[in-house]
Amino acid sequence: MRGWIAIAAASAGEVAERPALWLPAALAWTASVGWIPFLAAVVRPPSVAELTFFGAGLVTSGAWPWNAVLIVGAAATLVLVAFGLAAGGNAVLIALVEGRPPSGADAARLLGVSLLAALPAMVAATLLGIAVAGVAPAEFNAPETGGGPVLRTLVGVAPQVVLLALAAIGGATGAAVAGRLAVHDGSSPLAGLRATPAAAARVWVSVVTHAVLTAVIGAGLLVVAALLLGVLWAPIGAQLRGGGGIDVAIGLLLVGFVAIWLCLVFIGGALHAWSASTWSRLLAAGAPQMQPRRS
Repeated sequence: MRGWIAIAAASAGEVAERPALWLPAALAWTASVGWIPFLAAVVRPPSVAELTFFGAGLVTSGAWPWNAVLIVGAAATLVLVAFGLAAGGNAVLIALVEGRPPSGADAARLLGVSLLAALPAMVAATLLGIAVAGVAPAEFNAPETGGGPVLRTLVGVAPQVVLLALAAIGGATGAAVAGRLAVHDGSSPLAGLRATPAAAARVWVSVVTHAVLTAVIGAGLLVVAALLLGVLWAPIGAQLRGGGGIDVAIGLLLVGFVAIWLCLVFIGGALHAWSASTWSRLLAAGAPQMQPRRS
Protein backbone atom coordinates (compact mmCIF):
# COMPACT_ATOMS: atom_id res chain seq x y z
CA MET A 1 0.00 0.00 0.00
CA ARG A 2 2.83 2.40 0.84
CA GLY A 3 4.42 1.67 -2.51
CA TRP A 4 1.20 2.54 -4.31
CA ILE A 5 0.83 5.80 -2.36
CA ALA A 6 4.34 6.90 -3.31
CA ILE A 7 3.85 6.01 -6.98
CA ALA A 8 0.37 7.60 -7.12
CA ALA A 9 1.72 10.80 -5.56
CA ALA A 10 4.57 10.94 -8.08
CA SER A 11 2.10 10.45 -10.91
CA ALA A 12 -0.14 13.21 -9.56
CA GLY A 13 2.82 15.57 -9.51
CA GLU A 14 3.74 14.68 -13.07
CA VAL A 15 0.20 15.20 -14.35
CA ALA A 16 -0.10 18.53 -12.53
CA GLU A 17 3.12 19.76 -14.13
CA ARG A 18 2.30 18.52 -17.65
CA PRO A 19 -1.10 19.79 -18.85
CA ALA A 20 -0.21 18.44 -22.32
CA LEU A 21 -1.17 15.01 -20.96
CA TRP A 22 -4.73 16.13 -20.28
CA LEU A 23 -5.91 16.48 -23.90
CA PRO A 24 -5.32 12.90 -25.15
CA ALA A 25 -6.42 11.62 -21.75
CA ALA A 26 -9.63 13.67 -22.04
CA LEU A 27 -10.31 12.06 -25.43
CA ALA A 28 -9.83 8.57 -23.98
CA TRP A 29 -11.96 9.38 -20.91
CA THR A 30 -14.78 10.92 -22.94
CA ALA A 31 -14.87 8.05 -25.43
CA SER A 32 -14.93 5.43 -22.67
CA VAL A 33 -17.15 6.74 -19.86
CA GLY A 34 -17.12 10.53 -20.01
CA TRP A 35 -20.15 10.67 -22.31
CA ILE A 36 -22.40 9.18 -19.62
CA PRO A 37 -22.94 12.36 -17.52
CA PHE A 38 -23.66 14.44 -20.64
CA LEU A 39 -26.19 11.92 -21.92
CA ALA A 40 -27.80 11.55 -18.50
CA ALA A 41 -28.22 15.32 -18.20
CA VAL A 42 -29.40 16.19 -21.71
CA VAL A 43 -31.46 13.18 -22.81
CA ARG A 44 -34.75 12.67 -21.01
CA PRO A 45 -35.10 9.02 -19.94
CA PRO A 46 -38.05 7.22 -21.52
CA SER A 47 -41.14 6.72 -19.41
CA VAL A 48 -42.53 3.33 -18.48
CA ALA A 49 -45.28 3.77 -21.07
CA GLU A 50 -42.75 4.63 -23.78
CA LEU A 51 -40.59 1.64 -22.90
CA THR A 52 -43.64 -0.63 -22.96
CA PHE A 53 -44.79 0.74 -26.31
CA PHE A 54 -41.28 0.43 -27.79
CA GLY A 55 -40.79 -3.14 -26.61
CA ALA A 56 -44.21 -4.25 -27.78
CA GLY A 57 -43.74 -2.56 -31.15
CA LEU A 58 -40.32 -4.14 -31.58
CA VAL A 59 -41.53 -7.69 -30.93
CA THR A 60 -44.81 -7.45 -32.84
CA SER A 61 -43.24 -5.80 -35.88
CA GLY A 62 -43.06 -7.77 -39.11
CA ALA A 63 -39.32 -7.05 -39.16
CA TRP A 64 -38.71 -8.99 -35.93
CA PRO A 65 -36.03 -10.18 -35.14
CA TRP A 66 -34.06 -8.28 -37.79
CA ASN A 67 -35.02 -4.91 -36.29
CA ALA A 68 -33.40 -6.03 -33.03
CA VAL A 69 -30.35 -7.23 -34.97
CA LEU A 70 -30.10 -3.81 -36.62
CA ILE A 71 -30.27 -2.03 -33.27
CA VAL A 72 -27.60 -4.32 -31.81
CA GLY A 73 -25.42 -3.80 -34.90
CA ALA A 74 -25.69 -0.02 -34.66
CA ALA A 75 -24.82 -0.16 -30.96
CA ALA A 76 -21.84 -2.43 -31.69
CA THR A 77 -20.59 0.03 -34.33
CA LEU A 78 -20.78 2.91 -31.86
CA VAL A 79 -18.93 0.85 -29.26
CA LEU A 80 -16.20 -0.02 -31.77
CA VAL A 81 -15.76 3.66 -32.70
CA ALA A 82 -15.55 4.56 -29.01
CA PHE A 83 -12.93 1.84 -28.44
CA GLY A 84 -10.92 3.20 -31.37
CA LEU A 85 -11.00 6.79 -30.08
CA ALA A 86 -10.03 5.64 -26.59
CA ALA A 87 -7.15 3.55 -27.98
CA GLY A 88 -5.87 6.50 -29.99
CA GLY A 89 -6.01 8.81 -26.98
CA ASN A 90 -4.29 6.26 -24.76
CA ALA A 91 -1.56 5.64 -27.35
CA VAL A 92 -0.72 9.34 -27.44
CA LEU A 93 -0.95 9.58 -23.65
CA ILE A 94 1.41 6.66 -23.00
CA ALA A 95 3.88 7.99 -25.58
CA LEU A 96 3.88 11.42 -23.88
CA VAL A 97 4.39 9.83 -20.46
CA GLU A 98 7.35 7.84 -21.82
CA GLY A 99 8.76 10.84 -23.71
CA ARG A 100 8.61 9.44 -27.26
CA PRO A 101 6.56 10.05 -30.41
CA PRO A 102 3.20 8.24 -30.59
CA SER A 103 2.65 5.63 -33.29
CA GLY A 104 -0.31 4.12 -35.07
CA ALA A 105 1.00 0.64 -34.29
CA ASP A 106 0.69 1.37 -30.56
CA ALA A 107 -2.91 2.52 -31.08
CA ALA A 108 -3.67 -0.69 -32.99
CA ARG A 109 -2.14 -2.81 -30.21
CA LEU A 110 -4.13 -0.97 -27.54
CA LEU A 111 -7.32 -1.36 -29.56
CA GLY A 112 -6.73 -5.10 -29.93
CA VAL A 113 -5.99 -5.49 -26.24
CA SER A 114 -9.08 -3.47 -25.27
CA LEU A 115 -11.37 -5.53 -27.49
CA LEU A 116 -9.99 -8.83 -26.19
CA ALA A 117 -10.11 -7.68 -22.57
CA ALA A 118 -13.71 -6.53 -23.07
CA LEU A 119 -14.89 -10.01 -24.11
CA PRO A 120 -15.87 -11.04 -20.54
CA ALA A 121 -17.85 -7.81 -20.17
CA MET A 122 -19.51 -8.44 -23.54
CA VAL A 123 -20.51 -11.94 -22.39
CA ALA A 124 -21.81 -10.48 -19.11
CA ALA A 125 -23.74 -7.81 -21.05
CA THR A 126 -25.28 -10.53 -23.23
CA LEU A 127 -26.34 -12.48 -20.14
CA LEU A 128 -27.80 -9.28 -18.71
CA GLY A 129 -29.74 -8.66 -21.93
CA ILE A 130 -31.11 -12.20 -21.87
CA ALA A 131 -32.09 -11.82 -18.21
CA VAL A 132 -33.81 -8.49 -18.88
CA ALA A 133 -35.70 -10.03 -21.80
CA GLY A 134 -36.91 -12.77 -19.50
CA VAL A 135 -37.83 -10.59 -16.52
CA ALA A 136 -39.03 -7.30 -18.02
CA PRO A 137 -42.22 -8.48 -19.82
CA ALA A 138 -43.64 -10.00 -16.63
CA GLU A 139 -42.74 -6.95 -14.54
CA PHE A 140 -44.17 -4.45 -17.03
CA ASN A 141 -47.41 -6.43 -17.31
CA ALA A 142 -47.75 -7.15 -13.58
CA PRO A 143 -50.12 -5.10 -11.38
CA GLU A 144 -48.43 -2.06 -9.83
CA THR A 145 -47.14 -3.19 -6.43
CA GLY A 146 -44.68 -0.42 -5.68
CA GLY A 147 -41.26 0.43 -6.95
CA GLY A 148 -42.27 0.51 -10.60
CA PRO A 149 -41.49 -2.06 -13.31
CA VAL A 150 -38.07 -0.60 -14.11
CA LEU A 151 -36.87 -0.89 -10.50
CA ARG A 152 -38.36 -4.37 -10.13
CA THR A 153 -36.63 -5.44 -13.35
CA LEU A 154 -33.30 -4.13 -12.07
CA VAL A 155 -33.76 -6.00 -8.81
CA GLY A 156 -34.59 -9.16 -10.73
CA VAL A 157 -31.38 -8.95 -12.78
CA ALA A 158 -29.16 -7.65 -9.95
CA PRO A 159 -26.75 -10.64 -10.10
CA GLN A 160 -26.17 -10.05 -13.81
CA VAL A 161 -25.61 -6.33 -13.15
CA VAL A 162 -22.99 -7.14 -10.49
CA LEU A 163 -21.35 -9.65 -12.84
CA LEU A 164 -21.18 -7.00 -15.57
CA ALA A 165 -19.64 -4.44 -13.19
CA LEU A 166 -16.97 -6.91 -12.02
CA ALA A 167 -16.22 -7.97 -15.59
CA ALA A 168 -15.90 -4.34 -16.69
CA ILE A 169 -13.50 -3.45 -13.85
CA GLY A 170 -11.46 -6.62 -14.40
CA GLY A 171 -11.34 -6.06 -18.13
CA ALA A 172 -10.24 -2.44 -17.72
CA THR A 173 -7.50 -3.52 -15.31
CA GLY A 174 -6.31 -6.27 -17.64
CA ALA A 175 -6.34 -3.91 -20.61
CA ALA A 176 -4.33 -1.29 -18.69
CA VAL A 177 -1.59 -3.81 -17.87
CA ALA A 178 -1.63 -5.82 -21.11
CA GLY A 179 -1.72 -2.70 -23.26
CA ARG A 180 1.46 -1.36 -21.72
CA LEU A 181 3.19 -4.71 -22.01
CA ALA A 182 2.25 -5.00 -25.69
CA VAL A 183 3.30 -1.41 -26.43
CA HIS A 184 6.56 -1.72 -24.53
CA ASP A 185 7.59 -5.01 -26.15
CA GLY A 186 6.05 -4.30 -29.55
CA SER A 187 4.23 -7.62 -29.21
CA SER A 188 0.74 -8.72 -30.19
CA PRO A 189 -2.33 -8.05 -28.02
CA LEU A 190 -2.56 -11.77 -27.20
CA ALA A 191 1.06 -11.82 -26.06
CA GLY A 192 0.41 -8.81 -23.85
CA LEU A 193 -2.61 -10.50 -22.29
CA ARG A 194 -0.67 -13.73 -21.71
CA ALA A 195 2.07 -11.79 -19.92
CA THR A 196 -0.38 -9.82 -17.76
CA PRO A 197 -0.87 -12.28 -14.85
CA ALA A 198 2.86 -12.61 -14.22
CA ALA A 199 3.47 -8.86 -14.50
CA ALA A 200 0.55 -7.98 -12.23
CA ALA A 201 1.49 -10.67 -9.67
CA ARG A 202 4.80 -8.91 -8.93
CA VAL A 203 2.95 -5.90 -7.52
CA TRP A 204 -0.49 -7.42 -7.03
CA VAL A 205 -1.35 -5.43 -3.90
CA SER A 206 -0.69 -2.14 -5.69
CA VAL A 207 -2.50 -3.37 -8.81
CA VAL A 208 -5.64 -4.29 -6.86
CA THR A 209 -5.48 -1.06 -4.85
CA HIS A 210 -5.12 1.09 -7.94
CA ALA A 211 -7.83 -0.77 -9.87
CA VAL A 212 -10.37 -0.45 -7.03
CA LEU A 213 -9.59 3.16 -6.13
CA THR A 214 -9.57 4.23 -9.78
CA ALA A 215 -13.00 2.64 -10.26
CA VAL A 216 -14.39 4.27 -7.09
CA ILE A 217 -12.97 7.72 -7.84
CA GLY A 218 -14.05 7.50 -11.48
CA ALA A 219 -17.59 6.47 -10.50
CA GLY A 220 -17.73 9.35 -8.01
CA LEU A 221 -16.66 11.82 -10.69
CA LEU A 222 -19.35 10.50 -13.06
CA VAL A 223 -22.05 10.90 -10.40
CA VAL A 224 -20.97 14.44 -9.50
CA ALA A 225 -20.70 15.41 -13.17
CA ALA A 226 -24.14 13.98 -13.95
CA LEU A 227 -25.75 15.83 -11.03
CA LEU A 228 -24.04 19.13 -11.87
CA LEU A 229 -24.84 18.96 -15.57
CA GLY A 230 -28.41 17.90 -14.77
CA VAL A 231 -28.96 20.97 -12.61
CA LEU A 232 -27.46 23.26 -15.26
CA TRP A 233 -29.46 21.69 -18.10
CA ALA A 234 -32.84 21.64 -16.28
CA PRO A 235 -33.90 25.23 -17.15
CA ILE A 236 -32.48 24.93 -20.67
CA GLY A 237 -34.29 21.69 -21.35
CA ALA A 238 -37.56 23.02 -19.90
CA GLN A 239 -37.36 26.09 -22.15
CA LEU A 240 -36.62 24.05 -25.27
CA ARG A 241 -39.32 21.46 -24.55
CA GLY A 242 -41.82 24.27 -24.02
CA GLY A 243 -41.06 25.69 -27.46
CA GLY A 244 -39.75 28.96 -26.06
CA GLY A 245 -36.58 28.90 -28.13
CA ILE A 246 -33.21 30.28 -27.07
CA ASP A 247 -33.38 33.81 -25.68
CA VAL A 248 -30.54 35.78 -24.10
CA ALA A 249 -30.92 34.19 -20.67
CA ILE A 250 -31.07 30.65 -22.02
CA GLY A 251 -28.17 31.43 -24.35
CA LEU A 252 -26.04 32.48 -21.39
CA LEU A 253 -27.06 29.36 -19.50
CA LEU A 254 -26.15 27.26 -22.55
CA VAL A 255 -22.71 28.88 -22.73
CA GLY A 256 -22.22 28.18 -19.03
CA PHE A 257 -23.35 24.59 -19.51
CA VAL A 258 -20.82 24.02 -22.29
CA ALA A 259 -18.05 25.68 -20.26
CA ILE A 260 -18.74 23.52 -17.21
CA TRP A 261 -18.93 20.44 -19.42
CA LEU A 262 -15.51 21.21 -20.91
CA CYS A 263 -14.09 21.73 -17.43
CA LEU A 264 -15.45 18.35 -16.38
CA VAL A 265 -13.94 16.75 -19.50
CA PHE A 266 -10.50 18.09 -18.58
CA ILE A 267 -10.94 16.99 -14.97
CA GLY A 268 -11.78 13.52 -16.25
CA GLY A 269 -8.76 13.74 -18.53
CA ALA A 270 -6.49 14.68 -15.64
CA LEU A 271 -7.84 11.76 -13.62
CA HIS A 272 -7.30 9.39 -16.55
CA ALA A 273 -3.77 10.73 -17.11
CA TRP A 274 -2.98 10.18 -13.43
CA SER A 275 -4.29 6.63 -13.63
CA ALA A 276 -2.30 5.92 -16.82
CA SER A 277 0.91 7.34 -15.39
CA THR A 278 0.42 5.32 -12.21
CA TRP A 279 -0.09 2.10 -14.19
CA SER A 280 3.17 2.72 -16.08
CA ARG A 281 5.07 3.40 -12.86
CA LEU A 282 3.59 0.36 -11.11
CA LEU A 283 4.65 -1.98 -13.90
CA ALA A 284 8.11 -0.40 -14.08
CA ALA A 285 8.49 -0.87 -10.31
CA GLY A 286 7.52 -4.52 -10.60
CA ALA A 287 9.74 -5.27 -13.58
CA PRO A 288 12.88 -3.22 -14.24
CA GLN A 289 12.78 -4.23 -17.92
CA MET A 290 9.50 -2.31 -18.16
CA GLN A 291 11.27 1.03 -17.77
CA PRO A 292 9.83 3.41 -20.40
CA ARG A 293 11.38 2.97 -23.83
CA ARG A 294 12.32 6.23 -25.46
CA SER A 295 13.12 7.15 -29.02
